[in-house]
Amino acid sequence: MFGSAAQLYDDHAPEFKAIVLTMSDSDMYPLTEPENMPKALLPIANKPMLWYVLQWLEQGGILDIKIVTTREWEVEISNYVDVYKGIANITVKELDDVTESADALRLLAPQIKSDVVVVPCDLIVDVPAAHFLDMFRLRRPAISTLFYEMMKSEGGGGSSEARLDVPCVGIDQPSSRLVLVQDIEKKQAVTSLPMSLIRRFPSMVLSNKMCDSHVYVLKRWVLDYIVANPDISSIQDDLLPLFVQAQSQPGLLESNGISQHLPSHPARLVDESDTSAQFGMPDGAGLGELDNSDPLKVFAYIRRNGIAGRADQIPLYCDLNCTVARITVGPRVDERAVLAQQTQVGADSMVGPSSQLGDRCSIKRSVVGAHCIIGKNVKIINSVIMDHVTIGDGVRLESCVVCKLAKIGDSAQLKDCEVGAKSLVVKGAKRSGVTITAHADDDEDATEFV
Repeated sequence: MFGSAAQLYDDHAPEFKAIVLTMSDSDMYPLTEPENMPKALLPIANKPMLWYVLQWLEQGGILDIKIVTTREWEVEISNYVDVYKGIANITVKELDDVTESADALRLLAPQIKSDVVVVPCDLIVDVPAAHFLDMFRLRRPAISTLFYEMMKSEGGGGSSEARLDVPCVGIDQPSSRLVLVQDIEKKQAVTSLPMSLIRRFPSMVLSNKMCDSHVYVLKRWVLDYIVANPDISSIQDDLLPLFVQAQSQPGLLESNGISQHLPSHPARLVDESDTSAQFGMPDGAGLGELDNSDPLKVFAYIRRNGIAGRADQIPLYCDLNCTVARITVGPRVDERAVLAQQTQVGADSMVGPSSQLGDRCSIKRSVVGAHCIIGKNVKIINSVIMDHVTIGDGVRLESCVVCKLAKIGDSAQLKDCEVGAKSLVVKGAKRSGVTITAHADDDEDATEFV
């Protein structure tokens, strides 16, 4: 899934510029606290999640990449880029006090001369970037995006439940055009559809099982539209719904000023072959004839029954660790790790370099980072253990995330917990469904150590 780079394009005149967004995320507390690390560098199967995004872009031939981050994390992410072994030209830009995607693009627009690919730092997907970009190249829409079917949970982890904010998505089956994106209530049984949409796209298929990957390819003129409309802050919440709706309600082109930015002569496109399988449509469903006079088009690549997800919540982060560890090709245990007798590491688990595991340990559906010291008779199930963690004898961890430099005392039992960086869990502690940090003054099981 993450091999060597594929076809490369002329980097003197790049076809795309990639913008990787690595803003702060409160849903990942305490994993993203200053004592631990920025979200983009959180490990997934013992590699920073940013590594997977950079590999995905490079394999698609995108070699002009700008990483957007906050002032707080600029140094750490720049340091990682310096040691990252890739082939792209990667720069880091600090945009403090900017949390939304369109706001970031508005500030970066003067530096962007080509079409732009916007990617979150927390995406794992098995769709080759080149396949996704081919849709954009062939159809030349204003926006292309990628939706995926939610994977079955590997068991989650941490003290909270994953929130599944899945919209109602409408896809015009003959063309793969995204024609509806509508938030729905959990108990809402019926979705109201405007007649203009039904008349314009009678072959529309609805789904409430697709998640927005937050990957977008935008034509350069769309950036000009964002710059001219400062009320548009988010691509997902503001720009995409407006453009999707304007496909069936042409009056919105004028009333929202879109028509002023549209190309004068849209390129005529010819459907020469059936590429439906590539675009995630049912077998035999081609792209079909399109009205080339349409001034505005939005397309969606649909990924079903594959590996795709975002680590934007702790339970989903844990799931992706389990999934990627399970499918990763190569040794389960780093050759520099030391395992004592009768210690078992499952085929769905990983142990990082220079970690030491005592006698009769059991590691199942878990990832153990580098330089960890784990005592005897320890059981770790469905958990993520980051670097430089110390775990005493007889400890049991289930569905937990333990941040770097934490210490867990002998015989402690934790389930569905997060343990913050530099935290100490006292000997014999029994906790379930809580967050333990070094700064939790009212937490009897948490103290800070140096």
